[in-house]
Amino acid sequence: MTMRTRGSARTAAAAAVAALLVLSGCGSDDGAGEEPKQQEQEEQQDARDGDDGDEEGSASDDEARDQESRDRIAEDEARSITGEGLDGVWESIVDDNDIETLTITGDTVETTGPLSCPGTVTGAADPEPVIELACDVENPNRVRGTLELNEEGNRLFIGWEGQAWGGMIDSMIRVG
Repeated sequence: MTMRTRGSARTAAAAAVAALLVLSGCGSDDGAGEEPKQQEQEEQQDARDGDDGDEEGSASDDEARDQESRDRIAEDEARSITGEGLDGVWESIVDDNDIETLTITGDTVETTGPLSCPGTVTGAADPEPVIELACDVENPNRVRGTLELNEEGNRLFIGWEGQAWGGMIDSMIRVG
């Protein structure tokens, strides 16, 4: 009976070890069971962030935006005309800008668009001429600013006075 007990004990021990191995394998923390869950969570986060996980897709989106920008600049250049001095009709390069066009004649200014009003230019021959708008409905972001004309005479930049961050900047092309 001792033999039989030892054999039964060995069988029981072997069964217990096998059961322990099976149970410990199921509960192991080797991360194998978590990979799909972690990947799923990352995909959900990417979807919320607008990232489809395709790095090439993101790169091609950036390239498309860059090409769009280059096309817009080329279109502006094609529409702009060169000239001397500030006199002329200037159009904003930004869609839906508060100032759609700016007409400068001598020291007189007229704007069109949501911010349509008269104004003046002082120091047109100075390195930094000053523009001041006299609008019925004042726009605190565009009251007084400095004008900068590029070398070709086809682009005008207006640096408006503003908060500590420096104020708004309008970029315009000469169209007339």
